Amino acid sequence: MMNRQSNWTEITDMTQQMLAHARSGEWNSVISLETDRQSKLQTYFSASPKLDEAEWIAKGIMKVMLIDKEIMALGKTDIEKLGKTLTQIQRGKKAQFAYKKLA
Repeated sequence: MMNRQSNWTEITDMTQQMLAHARSGEWNSVISLETDRQSKLQTYFSASPKLDEAEWIAKGIMKVMLIDKEIMALGKTDIEKLGKTLTQIQRGKKAQFAYKKLA
């Protein structure tokens, strides 16, 4: 069985992988990793941290939160880009409809 620090390292590694996938626009991979990570986090925190773990766990939580914030910002940016693309497609369809109507 892995020790708690190894388990935590696995969680932070998954978080780094999520960020890499988010930067590449691979959102299905981000979602898949997040599902797995949530399960591991629930298991990890089902036992209270020991006093001697508190410092590195606190640092790890801050690191995960910062990365999650960046992932969310990347997601927001991609959603905005998608919205602009969909607007352009809709305008193109309207123009095509108007052209067909006139033809």
